[in-house]
Amino acid sequence: MLNQKKLKRIKKIFNQNGFAVLKNFVSQKLIDEMKNDTLKLSKKTFIKNKLVDIHHLKSGQLSSVHNILSYIPKYKKFATQTGLNKVFHEIFGPPSKRWCNLSYFYKAKKVGIETKPHQDSAYFNLNPCQVFTCWIPTDTVTKRNSAMYYYLGSQKEGLFLHKLQGNLGASLSISPKKINKVKRKYKKHYIEMRKGDCIIHSPLVVHGSERNASHVNRGSFNFSMKSKQAKEDLSAINNHKKKIKLFLRRKKKK
Repeated sequence: MLNQKKLKRIKKIFNQNGFAVLKNFVSQKLIDEMKNDTLKLSKKTFIKNKLVDIHHLKSGQLSSVHNILSYIPKYKKFATQTGLNKVFHEIFGPPSKRWCNLSYFYKAKKVGIETKPHQDSAYFNLNPCQVFTCWIPTDTVTKRNSAMYYYLGSQKEGLFLHKLQGNLGASLSISPKKINKVKRKYKKHYIEMRKGDCIIHSPLVVHGSERNASHVNRGSFNFSMKSKQAKEDLSAINNHKKKIKLFLRRKKKK
């Protein structure tokens, strides 16, 4: 149960590390429902923007699905269903009811691709960037099958320059030179999780996940929400969208 004492503790850990782990926080039944609905969506032909909203590996296996709320709007209530709205309110104040995003990432055994180190703020273009992402696994996740890693406290560095050097579904990454700086200063921490757990993380904490070379599949949802005070930089967003489209066209032609 989320009482005030627990909320304050979550906020303290979040502000200190750049993330907080919430154990047994999301209903497993809800996770299964979301996964089934998303997999059904991925197999249908009515995904409008196939360049941006769905990605497959060269093998044909699903890699990620984006902008899920545009296709399955009932999950806009995910924050209130789970209590995430209360956690968000404790950290940033009232959340926006009109801005949230849901994506699904699937890292199939042996072939699941790397998510290079990055900061979510580079995608959002919000000012102030009062936002967090909730990362929810659909399976048990260990270091072997691509657990998330975070550089503890790295949000204190502010936003690094990002380049379009990532992979499908996670296009932006920080340069190796800057990551080496982060590595020298902050401890890299892997988060092993079970279905029902989730991580909330800062838009500035440096994080990523390695390729899944194991014999165990790994799936996850990303759910992001912002505060009422956070305003979108529409010019930066439109410019980013144009660059992303060019990046995806090049990637999908290979």
